[in-house]
Amino acid sequence: MAGLNDKISVKSLGIDKKQLLPAATLIEVLISLVIIMAVFVVGVAIFTRVTQSAKSNSTVAADRQMKGLLLESVKAGDMEDEVINIDSIVYYKSVLPYKDYPDLLQIKIVAVQHETTLDSIIQIVRKGGDE
Repeated sequence: MAGLNDKISVKSLGIDKKQLLPAATLIEVLISLVIIMAVFVVGVAIFTRVTQSAKSNSTVAADRQMKGLLLESVKAGDMEDEVINIDSIVYYKSVLPYKDYPDLLQIKIVAVQHETTLDSIIQIVRKGGDE
């Protein structure tokens, strides 16, 4: 009978060395786990930063639509306040005199979707419609 201090060899168990699979120690597994976790944390942080800093499709569409509305208003000489609803985005256009300049107007367009302001644009134009 084998005692606790006796070494058990592969040969005494009747196992051929060719049948053994290479294995990693527990320390090696834990170190690789820590490295994988660190890479994962960095990847999630980068992904979160990129998704939060990127403009949404609706904001980009609203920006493009506001620029088009502004150009259209200036070309047509349409200098009236109005509310325009396009694709679930409401555009509030306001025309005000610009400070102490009687020949200049300030056109401001604000895009709102579901009670959230997406974007706004302000441009100063001459009263006659010329920029």
